[in-house]
Amino acid sequence: MKKITAKGFLIKLKEYALVTFAAILNAISLYTFVNPNHLIAGGFSGLSSALTYIVDPLIPSMGYDELMSIVYIIINIPLLICSLIFLRGDFTFKTIWSTIVCTAALAVLAYLPDLKFDHSRLIAIIFGGILIGLAMYIAYEQNGSNGGTEIIARIVSKYHPEIDLSKVLLISNFIITFGGSIIVMWKVGADIAIVIYSITYVIIGSTSMGMLKRGFNHPQKFMIVTTEYEQIASDITRYFKRGCTCMDVVNSDPNAPPRKVVMVIIQYRQRKHLRALIKNRDPHAFTFVKDVNDIFSRPTFNRSYKL
Repeated sequence: MKKITAKGFLIKLKEYALVTFAAILNAISLYTFVNPNHLIAGGFSGLSSALTYIVDPLIPSMGYDELMSIVYIIINIPLLICSLIFLRGDFTFKTIWSTIVCTAALAVLAYLPDLKFDHSRLIAIIFGGILIGLAMYIAYEQNGSNGGTEIIARIVSKYHPEIDLSKVLLISNFIITFGGSIIVMWKVGADIAIVIYSITYVIIGSTSMGMLKRGFNHPQKFMIVTTEYEQIASDITRYFKRGCTCMDVVNSDPNAPPRKVVMVIIQYRQRKHLRALIKNRDPHAFTFVKDVNDIFSRPTFNRSYKL
């Protein structure tokens, strides 16, 4: 059995504290912005909202928000059991903890009606979407999740890594959101605008999570095909404090001057300076740029920026 050190314990404590915070943010987004405006979130949060609208008339003694907290954990239990069987490990325990905290937070928030915001659906979808995006990002960074479709995605990716799960999740979220919105229209007499608002909420949440994962100064890869490769490489090393790679080019035109491809990865905020440098050294250089998702072997990449 692996010995738990004091440092390891503090790291785990920090991770679970952040997962707890993410679960509370998820509950606040649902209670404060989603439920009062009859919106339907994506995933199992949206599914629990839709099912609560159906079950609510059958249990008049309980309020909608209190009942939703019960429905939320009930529909997540089978997935959590599957996660224990097929995934196990740190992800499963953090997801179980997140589901419990979110359920408890929804039950507690049901006694705080002043926190509900129903003055403007547009403001609700913006702030609610940002909150849910932040909650998903924090949980993801700590190797956890808010349950629901994220568990299904993990199980499927374990046995079928070739499947594009982003499209599967996007389609499933849209199906749940659209179907749940139809139930809302049926139960509370809302108009078709509720479908548009709910889908916009899901899009804002996904976009917010993506922006946080990429960062606001995400890396970019420049591929510069140029005859002035020595000068450009020297300037990059000198002014940007970055290493770069020079690759040979085979010209289809035998009379063309010798060229090389200079490859370098920089921050987004540096791009205008590099473009000016390339234009100054070789206005005819052929350059294309690609976004880079992660620099996993250089955790201090952003902090080492100099110009």
